[in-house]
Amino acid sequence: MAVVERTVDIIGDDAFCSLIIKRTVPDGMPVDFYDDMLTKLRQHALRNMSGLESVNFPNVTTVEKYAFAECPDLKRVNMPKATSVPERVLFSCPSLLEAKFPQATFVGDFAITGKSIKRIELPNVTSAGGSLTFYNCTSLEEVILPKLGYIPPSMFSGCSALKQLDLPSSKTISTTILNGASSMEVLNLGPNITSINANAFGGTPDGMIINLPVSEGVISGAPWGAANAVINYDVEYSGKVPMPT
Repeated sequence: MAVVERTVDIIGDDAFCSLIIKRTVPDGMPVDFYDDMLTKLRQHALRNMSGLESVNFPNVTTVEKYAFAECPDLKRVNMPKATSVPERVLFSCPSLLEAKFPQATFVGDFAITGKSIKRIELPNVTSAGGSLTFYNCTSLEEVILPKLGYIPPSMFSGCSALKQLDLPSSKTISTTILNGASSMEVLNLGPNITSINANAFGGTPDGMIINLPVSEGVISGAPWGAANAVINYDVEYSGKVPMPT
């Protein structure tokens, strides 16, 4: 069942926060929320909506923090025109399987956190703020971030299923980005890398391979907190995530 509201273009602060849809489904409330007229979602707008399974807002350009946070049944989010994935917008969504923000250029701290999501694709994100962006996404296997230059603190902390990470546009890597990523095997960095924090790979498993396109000594501080890592220098970028053209 879907609802289309033709007269509303903004959902305001806390508009549906904590609404329990399951109790009203027999009376006609939606499980799937679709609206092609909506252009803006304010903070907390749909927070903690039990029973909400999917949202599809094809013309929303602005979404604010906590908009879908703590929605226990939310599985799919499609926002093809949203310009950012803000702070905690999908925080603590345990059933989340898919989040589509193809035009977003920014991702905030704790932006997407949930134990069920396996793949996150943010093809146009160029900047990230805060930390713990994908905190405890324990099923996350693949991350697509072809344009992100700055990797903030603990970005992939607790992503225990992640085995390979490709960061073709990375320039600067902050502290402990992989803390708790216990299955990490390979990290591929691209030709723009210039700075890696001394503790960047603290908490990573022994034997992780770090492939760098630069010569040994160009970036100081190796092994950057991964004492038992295998570091390969002068390796051409070979990740599955293509370098942006």
